Amino acid sequence: MLLNRWEHVVSDIAVGMGYELIDLEMCESGLVRIFIDIVDNTRDVSVKDCELLTRQLLYQLPVENLAFERLEVSSPGIDRKLTKASHFERFMGSRIKISLKESVDNIKNFEGILRKNEFGGDGDVLETGYALELLDTKHKFTLSFSIGELSSARLVGETFSKGRKHE
Repeated sequence: MLLNRWEHVVSDIAVGMGYELIDLEMCESGLVRIFIDIVDNTRDVSVKDCELLTRQLLYQLPVENLAFERLEVSSPGIDRKLTKASHFERFMGSRIKISLKESVDNIKNFEGILRKNEFGGDGDVLETGYALELLDTKHKFTLSFSIGELSSARLVGETFSKGRKHE
């Protein structure tokens, strides 16, 4: 409940300044980590962006009665979390790691290339959903999933240019 309130307040402030809240982590020590990106993805997050949002949050969070010991604002990094459909769409074709809530053949963690899931089990075209193209030495497998089935998803740390598709 408290985390939802934090996310709502921080997201409202960030969006008003042209940033998207990617993730928010709260540690028992009182440290709050906030990861942001630029809303229109036209450039990378700079140190100045982090400073501007930090300054605004330092004034606004006490007004909202949200207590913290330390506040860190940064870019999501090259191994960024994917938490929203827009993130999955933006990084289509990129290498990602996913962890499923329920295992498939006793495996929960997979790594592969993110694709759009185009066909269901009976050959019907799907309106939503994603697929992970898994590669081994001899075979190519596809694992279909929805965002709701994931406990986490992250880009695999590699350098990239915003908006560039990886194959």
